[in-house]
Amino acid sequence: LPAVDHGERFIPTREQVHALAAALPGRYRAAVYLAAGCGLRPSELLGLEVDGVDFLRRQVTVRQQLLFRKGHGVYLGPVKTKTSARTVELPDNVAASLARQLAEHPVSGAEIEDATDRRSVVTREARLLFTTDLSGLHRGAWSRVWRPAVERVDGIPDGFGLHGLRHYYATLLIHAGASVKTVQLSLGHSTPTVTLG
Repeated sequence: LPAVDHGERFIPTREQVHALAAALPGRYRAAVYLAAGCGLRPSELLGLEVDGVDFLRRQVTVRQQLLFRKGHGVYLGPVKTKTSARTVELPDNVAASLARQLAEHPVSGAEIEDATDRRSVVTREARLLFTTDLSGLHRGAWSRVWRPAVERVDGIPDGFGLHGLRHYYATLLIHAGASVKTVQLSLGHSTPTVTLG
């Protein structure tokens, strides 16, 4: 079969990453640094709870994602693949951004359906890092915050999404000399082929 053409990927500069964070409201700035510095998928990032961040060990544990179903609303679900459940390093600058956010915008629990174990779906209080005033911050609500920030940063193309910061993270790892396997595990990809795609 012919190779799949994935097209050109836009990789922002370090300055553009900082500018994106600065263009967001304060309670969402750390999301940029988590995506760019830890490689989390948008749904993993939005499903991250306070207890998933270990400031002492400098690590973030990904074990769920925030999903949205029309007519149902937001809920917590299992990660995309078995390898998506992972623990990644928490760089100092990301930890500092998160600590600042938590100091300025303390997390309060919100009742949400937890379907991470599909055999035992429960409603529980979740202490999500990124929320609206009412509940978890699903992609539709996130885009209303994200799109204006992208528009304010010079050189960022229209349509650039939070997922694009995963490519930035992968690029950082590659430039630091990480192996394909290391990048695969850090991104939570199922195979190295997905990483190379």
